[in-house]
Amino acid sequence: MSQVRSWRPDTLGLVADAMVQRRRTLVALQDEMDDGAPPSTWVSESREAAVASHTTLRESLADLVAEVAQVAAALDIAVDAVTRARVELDEALAVASANGFSISTTGRVTDNRDTLTDDQEVADRRAIRDEIVDKIEQALRNAGHADTSLAAALRSAASGVDGGTSSLGQAAATGTAGGQRGVLEPPTGGSDHDLNSWWEGLTEDDQASVIREHPEWIGNTDGIPAWARDEANRELIDDYRADLTGQLAAAQDAGDKGLAQTLTEKLDGLDAVEDTLELGNRQLLVLDITGEDQLMAAIAYGDVDTADHVAVFTPGFTTTVAGDMAGYDSQMANLVEEAAAQSDKYGAGGTVAAVSWLGYEAPQWDNVLDPGSSVASRAPAEAGAGNLASFYNGLDASRDADPHLTALGHSYGSLTTGLALQEQTGVDDAILFGSPGIGTSHIDDLDVSDGHVYRLEARRDAVADVGGLGPFGIDPSYIDGMTGLSTEDGSTGGVEYRESVGHSDYLTQGSMSQHNMASIVAGVPEQTVEGDTRGFGDILSWPLPWTY
Repeated sequence: MSQVRSWRPDTLGLVADAMVQRRRTLVALQDEMDDGAPPSTWVSESREAAVASHTTLRESLADLVAEVAQVAAALDIAVDAVTRARVELDEALAVASANGFSISTTGRVTDNRDTLTDDQEVADRRAIRDEIVDKIEQALRNAGHADTSLAAALRSAASGVDGGTSSLGQAAATGTAGGQRGVLEPPTGGSDHDLNSWWEGLTEDDQASVIREHPEWIGNTDGIPAWARDEANRELIDDYRADLTGQLAAAQDAGDKGLAQTLTEKLDGLDAVEDTLELGNRQLLVLDITGEDQLMAAIAYGDVDTADHVAVFTPGFTTTVAGDMAGYDSQMANLVEEAAAQSDKYGAGGTVAAVSWLGYEAPQWDNVLDPGSSVASRAPAEAGAGNLASFYNGLDASRDADPHLTALGHSYGSLTTGLALQEQTGVDDAILFGSPGIGTSHIDDLDVSDGHVYRLEARRDAVADVGGLGPFGIDPSYIDGMTGLSTEDGSTGGVEYRESVGHSDYLTQGSMSQHNMASIVAGVPEQTVEGDTRGFGDILSWPLPWTY
């Protein structure tokens, strides 16, 4: 680490500029070389020797131009790469200093806090330390790649570069191409901070190359900025469509109707994704065709990279991209507009974005009897919870400043959300609605600050009354520490809001339920209306002593 911090990219930049100027000077000799060629009117035995001498001079100059151009290009790239590596190291030092850690010259990270009060504080400190370590590791990895690439280009130039037999300008182009470097691949099994540091360490040209040539590296990779994931996933749509179409033709030829139906639904899902993106102001943050039964996708309304407030909505039973992405996207767009209006009126006027996260295979009617994928099982939620937790963490890791992050979970999706929140996620507020259970009976199991977990239950929502009957934890209505929010009609702030009824009415525009969720998302919880709409069904789901 001390070696990299001793490097001087500004001095390296001066050398690069000098080499560029020498390249220009050499290329400008083209006219003199052309004018100095033996004229065709020269008829003499000595002309042949003169032509040979001129050809040798021209080819030698072309080689020199190519060598100088190669070194200039390699230096220019190295300046950018080393500068980025230095920035990543400086950021690691800043995070360490701000949080009471020290870093030795060899890169050892030490926590200067002597006493930690509880397990949660220990976990939080460990997470900060891991972030610092990840930044250092990737900064050194990026710096090493820059050093190795520059050394290779210098050795190549020293051993000679063939500038060709055409113009000096073409020789310069040949040398410039030789001065380019291979793009450093992302770290295998890296954390979201590892991957973010790898990405930020790439030059802008390298980043563009990854999006163009290896979009699969980053499309679904947490820790990568949303704008890059969006561009990469859009690049992949046509490839995925061709892949699925080919698989469909093969399944039809083989007479496999079940597989053909699955592939058809995935293709319909791609149509739904493209239709949603065409509405504008959207970012495609997940696109995965590898699911056993379903296409998986996540689309943001708004700019996740810059929004002050970001919400992530996870739906549940029977959800598919083909059938539901358009509707959920519309609901998230309405929620964003409502939250932004409340932020302007009651808060700091912060910007808002919301993600429809269909990044797991939600249970369906046709597999309700399958223990591994049934809605009566925790298995689909457990399979999706890890991806969801990583997605939450990636949103923070991909930004210089963490957004105010709200997790929204509906129906079976509240179970997936609850399980994800039992990991460290950086989520600031959680809203669980129409929930049959959140994977625990104790609020302390969720990595969310006290007083920041909210519950909504609408009248005649039968799903919200089955808590405790399955392996999902007790009915959330009876979990101590959750704040109940109203789903009834009423007024606040001079505005009338209507009641939500049943299982699918929570996000309806103009409802009290949507207003309350928008208030939390906007960071103005004081504008919520609390309420407890337990019904007759909740009596049946009263938790028994052994369910705790």
